[in-house]
Amino acid sequence: MINKLVPIFEEEKWGEFIDKVSLVIRPPAIRLKYEETFKGYPNIPPQPYEEIINITDIKDKMEIPDLDIFLFLDQVIGLLPNNLYWKLINEGWQESHYKFVSRLVYLWKRIDLSKEKFYPEDHPKTRIMMISPSDKQFSIVRGSWLEWVWRENTRNGKKTPYASGWIEDVYSISEALSEYSVAVDLFLDQKLMNTIDEPPKNVRTYYIDIPPDLPKIGYTRDQSVTWMGKPIIGNMALDIRRGEERVINEVYHMINYTPVLRAGWSRVRSILVRSKMEGGNFFLIKTEKGTALFTGIGVRGSNVGTFKFLADFLPEDIELYGVPLSGYVRHWDITGSVHLDVVFTYLGDLNGIYYAVIDPMRIGMYSILRYDRVNESFEVEHFGAVAKKYGIVLDEAPRRGGSPITMANALNLGKGRLVVDSFNKEMNRYLEREFGVDVIEVDIPHIEAGGGGVRCATRELY
Repeated sequence: MINKLVPIFEEEKWGEFIDKVSLVIRPPAIRLKYEETFKGYPNIPPQPYEEIINITDIKDKMEIPDLDIFLFLDQVIGLLPNNLYWKLINEGWQESHYKFVSRLVYLWKRIDLSKEKFYPEDHPKTRIMMISPSDKQFSIVRGSWLEWVWRENTRNGKKTPYASGWIEDVYSISEALSEYSVAVDLFLDQKLMNTIDEPPKNVRTYYIDIPPDLPKIGYTRDQSVTWMGKPIIGNMALDIRRGEERVINEVYHMINYTPVLRAGWSRVRSILVRSKMEGGNFFLIKTEKGTALFTGIGVRGSNVGTFKFLADFLPEDIELYGVPLSGYVRHWDITGSVHLDVVFTYLGDLNGIYYAVIDPMRIGMYSILRYDRVNESFEVEHFGAVAKKYGIVLDEAPRRGGSPITMANALNLGKGRLVVDSFNKEMNRYLEREFGVDVIEVDIPHIEAGGGGVRCATRELY
């Protein structure tokens, strides 16, 4: 992909099309909505959709003759920090935008992804990022809990969501991480300035301006992936979470951690498909037998555009697998598996054996899809055979008395250490007893009420 983008800049082909910004942001796309096939319930949680563009429309309707120019502009706009994005929308191209493009291409020209070091899920963590919205964002949820896929009360009966509760949960995680010398970069909405208690000593705080319609940006796992030293920005599957990606761009630029790519449009034969890529859906696993990337295919799971995007830049020795997940129509917090990390706990290397614990009620444990890069197609394989291929031993998680949202959702610090929701007593004791894992329990009722766990609310930085 990068090899195609750099010449567009060097040959200055893109310059004459910079007035097409609005069309690149809102192209002539066809939206295929899942809820159109449902019975017609009066109220259902938000459902995803597929977006496609007929490639002929790039030329005919947008008057951009070269597809690579469109993809170049899409990458540039998709990687703009939030402040530069809105400056572009309101004022057009400025000197700051040209400087941004030059720096981005400078990075592209010097990166060799085939030689990058890729960090697996169980690699030791030393630095974690978290985000806390304020009540400026949370107020939009109250009274519209179903629309935002949020429960009205925490499991201990408190109303949600409120910044005070979220901060309390974030501090609980931070304090636990401090015991293991893990630093925390905490990004707070500006409305929280001078309103919160002093954070734990391992926390460095930053203040950012978060738009008021992004209350779920605190689930910092989802907007990007950091398998290597340069983040890859994803694409959120639901309308209610679109825009979080631009804020994450800004966050990364604040700490000089420049993103290198954005999961945007991918060509699939005669159409472009908008990739759906959320970080909670991914596990990069590396053993002595090879490296594999597992991603969930479900209600907010990766689509064919995502696999095409990943195959374009990841080294060929990283195999790509899609794991089927259960969905939901009405009861999101009972039956659904929004992401792979709510049904799959990767323990990693424990004394030379690699373990993973799964919830077979909500994961397609007998079949898995391997992406064939050459033919751009999927091959059905046996999940057990794939696990054996990489030397991974599978186990079933106990489900009694736990939260279906956080039971499997664990932040793997490496070296057999997992940060988990304290509510899941049976699961936590099982991990200690059966695997000798160092279980680090934190109390996160506010984070859990919004549909996430410890892994959802954290993003490792390498």
